[in-house]
This record gives sequence, structure tokens and C-alpha cells, in this order.
Amino acid sequence: MYKPFSQADYKPSDKPKALYLRKSKKASGKTEIETIESHLKQLTNFCEEQGWNDYVIYNDYVAKSTDLTRKEYKKMLKACLEGKHDLIIVTEESRLYRSVNEQTNVYEELKGTDIVILSLREGYIFPNDRNQFLPNIIRGAMNQQELENFAYRMNVKVLASAKEGKYVNKPPFGYFKDKDELIPHPIESKTFRFIVDKVLEGYVIAEIIGQLNQLGYTTKSGKKWKDVGTITRMLANRVYLGESHYYSKMFDEDIIRRDTHQPLLTIEEFQEVQNMIKSRSRNPQGIRYTKINTVLDRLVVCGICGNRLPLHKSWTNKEGVTSYQIGKCQKVIGEYNEKKCPNKSISLNELLPHFYNAIESYKEALREEIKSVDIDTTNDKKISVMNQIKDIKSRLAEIQTEIQNAKSYLIKGILSESDYVDLVPPLEKDTKELNVKLEDNERLLASLNDYDRSTVIQNAIDLLGNIENESIEDQNRIYRLLFESLELVNTADEFEIRLKEKDVSHH
Repeated sequence: MYKPFSQADYKPSDKPKALYLRKSKKASGKTEIETIESHLKQLTNFCEEQGWNDYVIYNDYVAKSTDLTRKEYKKMLKACLEGKHDLIIVTEESRLYRSVNEQTNVYEELKGTDIVILSLREGYIFPNDRNQFLPNIIRGAMNQQELENFAYRMNVKVLASAKEGKYVNKPPFGYFKDKDELIPHPIESKTFRFIVDKVLEGYVIAEIIGQLNQLGYTTKSGKKWKDVGTITRMLANRVYLGESHYYSKMFDEDIIRRDTHQPLLTIEEFQEVQNMIKSRSRNPQGIRYTKINTVLDRLVVCGICGNRLPLHKSWTNKEGVTSYQIGKCQKVIGEYNEKKCPNKSISLNELLPHFYNAIESYKEALREEIKSVDIDTTNDKKISVMNQIKDIKSRLAEIQTEIQNAKSYLIKGILSESDYVDLVPPLEKDTKELNVKLEDNERLLASLNDYDRSTVIQNAIDLLGNIENESIEDQNRIYRLLFESLELVNTADEFEIRLKEKDVSHH
């Protein structure tokens, strides 16, 4: 067995002692930082009592219990093997290794050396003493069992808290945590709303990042915004709907609780933001990939096959004036993909007058329509959501039938176990996702007012009223708010452009 410190014959050398700390479970009434500070004080006080005033501290505070990449431990081990230390001091043995695998690795690394471990709890441990090897390994197995039991108890506790509607994850941007409840942060919540409002106004995320930094809005860590993906993921987080989500990997249980805290956006806004981000074609994050500042950026599509048409530099004349063009369609069409789409390229300068004429015609059509449209007479949006609910319920019923059939086929031997595993889990995943969509749409339906076409028309007229006085960037943003695309047909036999209006009743 190990030798208690008071009974040991071992006398350490004058080399500096290596004090090693590792993140531990919190002591009662203390934070994690306070706990590790307490451990450090124990080690330094002990050294002073022994008259050992020369020591080096190695602190792996950030290392989780399951993290084997311990930088400070490796640094300490290197120093030991280089002869700088011959005594490692820890508060307890489990700080140095928490599994039998870690323990045997430590013993293997110290094999053939005169390095000794001193635990304030267990006493002296001699890794190279063959008489201690078996008892030490048994004790290591007990430490590992205790660690696994602790992890199990913690997971049970966290899972129970999540089921009670408590927020058990780290607070996201826009919130702070008070007694397991999320409270809107007075500054961050306003920044989040600024982001949402700008997306709804048609700004792409890359543009919003610039505005955030110009206005001095910072991230949760006080840094400048720079990553488009960070904001995209943030906007997809359902926590901002007032929901608390927790997935327990240990128990494979997914907990969703709604209305656990104050939301920062409505379900309608959430869906519209997601639709706007997804609608940005091959560029869902909204980064300007043409690098050409024009009112038609990300708007022009092929009027024959629907393929997005590229906008690129054509040539630069002697005066340094650069011309741009809408590239020809590259898509292969036909029943057997036997021919290329016939849509040809066109100069941007040639296309723009046609586009502006189409805008004027559109504005005139709106003025005529608003004279005759009935106010508050349609429920298009509600009908759309109701149809979506109907489709989701229908698909859920189909999936349920497929799952039941699969179980029956498995029992009858028609399906093998491997085929069953390939078939059913994806269906169960689809069921979970569809149930979320179903509840979202039911909540949306309950919050909707009647769709007012006259309001939509007036909003479009207002936006287009003085658009020529706006910057090119803002003109493009407004056009993308109003129109799904500009469909262009430019073949040897035909030229036509069509403005495809966004159907706002289905957002």
C-alpha cells in the first residue's frame, strides 16, 4: 500500500517541488475558482510547513475530467524527466489521474525514474515500487468508479433540472443567468434585437456585422463581431423563442421546455429570419460573392430554367471604366440533360434600363391595384399556415405507418436487423423535427391577424417612392425585400424580363 507521509522513510532532495492542480468538482459553498484556490493554498501551506520554499505550480484548471490533453501536466512531466523535479505534490491522487488508463500511462511515463508522488490525502506513492503496483492500480480503479458515479449523479441532477424547466446550459448572447433562469441582458438583448431587425429589413449578415462594429456593439466577450457563422447559428437558436433545450448524451434524452423565460423574438419573426437566410441561394450566410456593387446583386435568375445567373467583370476600357455583364446560363436541360440552356449573356448597362422600366410598370400596377383592393378581406396567410399544418400531420401519420410496418416486417423476418436500424432511426428523427415544425405553425396560427393586401401594397409603394435617392446597397436591399428574383430570358429568338414578387402571405 501507499505510505502515509508521517510514516515514510523517504527524504526528498533539494530540487524544486512540482505542485500540480487540476479542475475539481466544486467544494460545498464554493465556486470552481474558489475550490482550486483552496487546493493551491493547501499545497503551498503544506510546503511551507515542511520548509520547502522552492516549488513550481502547474495548474490545469481548464482541463475537464474527460480531457486527456493536459498542457500543464505535460509541461510538468517534461520538467520531471529533464531532472528539474523529483517530487510531484497533489491534494489527492485523483488530481493526477482519474482513470486506470491515465494511471498506467503516468506510471509508464515515470518508469525507470526516481520521481515520487506525494498526495496530501493518500501519502507517498512510488510508481516504480513493484510492491505498490497492484494496490495502487486497485485504488486507481476505485477512483475511476467514484468519478463515473459522480458523473452519473451530476447527469441525473442536470436532467431533472432541465425537466423542471430550469436553464442548465451556459447563458447565450442576449441573456444572463439568475438562479437557473435566463433574464434578458440590458445591453446584449438590444444588440440581438438590432440584428433581428436588420435581417428583417433585408440586410445581409456581413453588412450587419459592419454596422455592429461601427456602432460599438460587442460580443459577449467584449470583442468585435467578425464571424458570419456565429450570427447565423445564433439566429437559429430557439432559446430566443423562450425555449429551453437540453440533450443528455448519457441518457440519450432530449428535453424541450417552452415559455421558460422571456423571448427576444416572436415565432413569426423566427420563421421569417430563417426563410430569409435560407433563400439566399448557394450563399445562405449572405456574403457578397459577386464583389460588384449593383442594384441587381443576387437577383437575376434564368427565366427558362430558374438557375441563378452570375454577374462578373467584362472588360475595362482605356479610360479605366469597367463594364460588367450577366453571364450566360450554364445549366444543362432537356429530358436527358442533352443540351445547354440557351440563355445568353447580356451587358449590365444594357439590362438596367429594362429593369428600371419594369420597376416603373410595377409601381403603376400597384397604384391601380390599391384603388380596388378590399381591406382585410383575405386570410391567405392563415390558410397557408393551416395547409402546412395539414401537410405536416399527414406526413407524421405516414411516418408512423412506416415505422409500424418496419417493426412488423422485422418480426416476420422480412427486414433484417441492420435494415431496420438503417430505416427506423431516420424516420424517428424526421418525426421529432416535424413535431417541432407542427408546434411552431400552431403557435404561429394562433398569433396571426388577417392578411391585409392593401397594407402590403402601400408598404411596397412607400419603399419604392424615393428609391433613386438611396445608395446602391440600399436599393439592392429594398429590391431583394420586395422581389424573389428578376427572371431574365435572353435567347436568339426572345428577350423578356419578369419581376417575381415575394409572397409575403406565406412568410
